[in-house]
Amino acid sequence: MNSYLKKSAFTLIELLVVISIILIASSIIFIGGGGGDGAKLSSSQRIISGIAQGARGQAILKNATTRLIIYSDLASNEDEEKKLRYFGIIYEDNANSGQWFAATQGIYLPEGIYFNKDLSKGYPTSSTMKINYPRQSAQSGSSGEEYYYYEFNSNGTMATNFDNTWLVIQAGTLKPNIGDILTVDFTEVENEGLKAALIFRRVGTTTLVSDPNDI
Repeated sequence: MNSYLKKSAFTLIELLVVISIILIASSIIFIGGGGGDGAKLSSSQRIISGIAQGARGQAILKNATTRLIIYSDLASNEDEEKKLRYFGIIYEDNANSGQWFAATQGIYLPEGIYFNKDLSKGYPTSSTMKINYPRQSAQSGSSGEEYYYYEFNSNGTMATNFDNTWLVIQAGTLKPNIGDILTVDFTEVENEGLKAALIFRRVGTTTLVSDPNDI
């Protein structure tokens, strides 16, 4: 009886991960069939929702700390196409604390849609790490390119002190700053209403926010 219950639970977790992959794949198909920044924003929100479900499912499946990572590396112009629009999933080696493995190959948001950290309520500004993603070998998280991250505990709950943590995306434009480093400009008037969000509940569930007035 006990072995049957364990097997059923494991199957449900696997199903969660598979559903997340399907969501991401369907989002990519949707991108190809739509047009305009509104369609890109909607597709991006679905992509992030799929990644979040995949990260949580990976945490439970591996019984390991898992992170949804977002490429930042704002101090250089290396891999400029990745800035604030390249997402992935990594998990920690249970036998070697601080060693991280890539769980996915990573995925880009549609062109022109970016992670907006400043609007992401409850996001801890110190949550950055360095990693050579998506390299498969174990890494310490202290060298490589810089990423922002949202962390899931091994039981699938969020590693946060807040009941709700937001991940906000918005239409923006890559522009050079005073030091000629490319940064994302969200201030253009036409981009003001082109934003959406995903709310992470502390228990690990998520809620989509599509009304820009709620962000």
